[in-house]
Amino acid sequence: MILGAAAGYAAKDIRLFLQSLSKTEFHGRLVLFVYARQIDAIRAAIKSYAPSLKVELIRIKGIREHARFTRSCIKRLFALAPAERSPALKRALLRFQGMLHVTRYFHYEAYLDAHPGFANVLLTDVRDVVFQADPFAQLETGLSVGMETDRLTIGTEHFDRDWILDAYGEAMLQRLADKQISCSGVTLGDLASVRGYIGKMLQEILRQPFSKMKTRIYDQAFHNKMLHCGELADAHLCQPCCSRIATVGCMQPSDFVLSSQGRLLNQGGQVAPIVHQYDRHPELVNTFSAWVFA
Repeated sequence: MILGAAAGYAAKDIRLFLQSLSKTEFHGRLVLFVYARQIDAIRAAIKSYAPSLKVELIRIKGIREHARFTRSCIKRLFALAPAERSPALKRALLRFQGMLHVTRYFHYEAYLDAHPGFANVLLTDVRDVVFQADPFAQLETGLSVGMETDRLTIGTEHFDRDWILDAYGEAMLQRLADKQISCSGVTLGDLASVRGYIGKMLQEILRQPFSKMKTRIYDQAFHNKMLHCGELADAHLCQPCCSRIATVGCMQPSDFVLSSQGRLLNQGGQVAPIVHQYDRHPELVNTFSAWVFA
């Protein structure tokens, strides 16, 4: 099963995601979490671009589906709530008001609680992911996480540096400064490993003050803290262009090897099943669009 949060995206934004997946040998279930106003357009896109996929659209509720005035009123009301005094209230408020990077983990947890019968699960971004092969083929037991280029570290990449610093402070930043960055946007594994990962992610989210977390997108800070502090003991580090996840955003165009059919190849000459952050590179956007839309 593949779980992805598509709330807020237009159907055109996820066309490559849908259509590329339909070209692979994936025969599982794709679950997309969307707002009510998106359902008709995305359902039509699936019918047009990827009719062979088994897709379930789950309507979620969130502050960003409302008009600006309504959002302002909700924020003022929530600011008066004693969120820190009640874990249940804090969870409910954050699930509704938090950024989608954060709230998606609440939705993933709820869906897996209600649908326990799947062997393997992929948690993925949808706007900047393209599939070249079945993401679950020959999947290892445990958790597989995507790594970014080793040319950068948490201490030298300014977004990751600031996220860790604000979420955990200077001592944690110094502890992790020389570590390779893992991108939280694509994570997969067997059901037990993924459920354990989601549970730990939610623990990190809920440890932060509601007043801070309602506006932060610190999923990657939590992800890297857990990985590099030994809390994800079963994790496989998927290096870009060496594994099933090619996280290419910070790579150089000279790093890419493309086949004559327009596929991004790993160092061994096989296609990388999942390509993440391809949209940072116009060459890859053009290449994948030509292949997928042909």
